[in-house]
Amino acid sequence: MLYDLIYKTRSYRNFKSSVKYSKEQIEDIINLCRFTPSTANKQSVKFAFACDDELCGKVFPLLHWAGYLSEKPPYNGNVPTAYILLCCDLNIAENPIEIDVGICAQTIVLGAMEQGIGACMIGSFDKKKMSNLFGLSDNLYPRLIIALGEPNEKIVITDIKDGDIKYYRDEDKTHYVPKRTLEELIIKHNK
Repeated sequence: MLYDLIYKTRSYRNFKSSVKYSKEQIEDIINLCRFTPSTANKQSVKFAFACDDELCGKVFPLLHWAGYLSEKPPYNGNVPTAYILLCCDLNIAENPIEIDVGICAQTIVLGAMEQGIGACMIGSFDKKKMSNLFGLSDNLYPRLIIALGEPNEKIVITDIKDGDIKYYRDEDKTHYVPKRTLEELIIKHNK
């Protein structure tokens, strides 16, 4: 059921580093994006990926993890074992089409979770170095990277209290993610 898939699709930041993925598995996840909606059907989002230890090891130091946490995950070597880099092709669309990046990113993380692969969307990374690492041409603007791996942490969804939206971890490293209630999301109209 879609509800269950969305509920368990969290931003995982700790992964079982022993579980690896093949080029074909990553390409199958990317292939889902071919069928998603796209502004004016431009399909300007392009993808690069890493699933081998050497390239993944070079990607990891370029990422900035979990802005709200003082102790940055992944913990104890629980690093991602694959990455998908979403790029905007500026030859197709003069400016990055952010909504298309978002649609593709959500499709990727849902498609990954359907296969038991956890994901974390990361927008904070060294774009110039990432571009060089993947050998991207000037027209490909790296916009978002998605870390992938088998989840190795517990995440609990809670309701927001006192307006505090910041995620946090307890002493056992359980990750808590505050979410707005349905009542807060629905705009009520007076008739």
